[in-house]
Parts: sequence; C-alpha cells; structure tokens
Amino acid sequence: MATPRILEGIVLYSRDLDRARAFYRDVMGLPILLEEAHVIHFDAGSVRLAIHRYPTGEMTGAPEGFLVFAVPDLDAAYAELGRRGAEFLGPPATRPYGKVAYLRDPEGHEIGLLQEPSEGSDGFRRVGPLVQRFNRIVAKLSD
Repeated sequence: MATPRILEGIVLYSRDLDRARAFYRDVMGLPILLEEAHVIHFDAGSVRLAIHRYPTGEMTGAPEGFLVFAVPDLDAAYAELGRRGAEFLGPPATRPYGKVAYLRDPEGHEIGLLQEPSEGSDGFRRVGPLVQRFNRIVAKLSD
C-alpha cells in the first residue's frame, strides 16, 4: 500500500509581506497561524497558506498557477470581499464545475473562488466525488 499523500500547504512568494498580510488577513479573512520575519502562515481551512519573502529579494519571473478557495455562496463571498477592497477580474460566472469568480493578490497571484455545483446538476455528476469530499472536510472542520 502506498503512503498517503495529503496536501498540507501551499507556498507563494511575495516582495512585500506587509501588503500580503493585509490582503490575506483583512481582505480574504484568513487567520494568521504563525508570523516570522521572512514568512507568514495563514489558516486556509484544509491547508496552510505560507507567504514567503522572495529568497533573493527579487522576483524571478511571472507568478504561476493560482489558488482556489471553495465558498458555500459565491454571490455573498463576492459582495463581502468587494466591500473589503478586493478587485475582481470579472463578475461571477457559471462553469460546468461550479460557479467561479477571480481576483488577484498584491503580487499578482490569481485567486479563484468556487461554489461547488449543487447535487443533481450536470456539474455535480462530473465532479461529485470531489464535492462530497469537500463537504466531508467542511463538516469535520465545523465540529
């Protein structure tokens, strides 16, 4: 049997940890777990999000990839984050895998908000096992 692998955290680099702290704490609403001079760890629900200062102090290239946060009600999250100062790349849109909206953090990392498709929908039939896993995780985190 293979050793299970569970994603524990995601690391992004930042030139300005003060701006990153303000964005992820105040705009995104993530609690800070640990803060050191070179890194801030945030509680992102099922994973840890660590924002590290660029090791060389310089950006080595364009940010790659993006984060996705699952939300139970995308319209409510979109309105709330907008009030907190988030600037979205566009309005919420419905996709086969759920309802989505995108914004960027101060470093330019793209962040997606995803409302999973509802049970019984075509989207749910496509990604049902993932949605059910997400719902189990949320239920355990709520205990």
